[in-house]
Amino acid sequence: MKFKIQHLQAAVALVLASFQPQPNAATCQPTIVERVYEMGARVNKTDIKELTAALNSLAGELRGSRAELSHYADNDFEGAVRTAKEIRSQTIHVAGIAESFVLMLPEKEIIMSYDKNSVEFAFVKAIKMVSIATKSYLSLIDQLTRTTDVRDSGVNFIAMNHLLNTGNKAADTWR
Repeated sequence: MKFKIQHLQAAVALVLASFQPQPNAATCQPTIVERVYEMGARVNKTDIKELTAALNSLAGELRGSRAELSHYADNDFEGAVRTAKEIRSQTIHVAGIAESFVLMLPEKEIIMSYDKNSVEFAFVKAIKMVSIATKSYLSLIDQLTRTTDVRDSGVNFIAMNHLLNTGNKAADTWR
């Protein structure tokens, strides 16, 4: 997955640069988009469709991996924790690249101006789907690997038992 997203990174930058009507469409976009734009990069609709399919495939792989890890945690929690610890750094790397895709997107007004059936809109949607799938997968890994200290709840057990007993007595009188 890490290898696949690294190869997609340059292509995504190239396509996004071809979308931009000006080199600084978004103040947060990385310099790579400006450089690709300055090189006069041009991308055709077929290229965008193929890249969109690759991004959708990556999002599907991420969702599948998350479901697989979740299922594994249901069956063997300790094994799932070990696996999560092993893949955590790789997934963080993938998440970083996915977020760089999101940062390269043009402003919302430009995205919303695309026809909802256009290849450009589908491309942007695919980028968002990869981002969402990556965050979801990383969230599961975080849930599995995070440890917290046991805290005293501060619950008064004598008061709880009294409440339980008086509640049971009241319920018995209404039967």
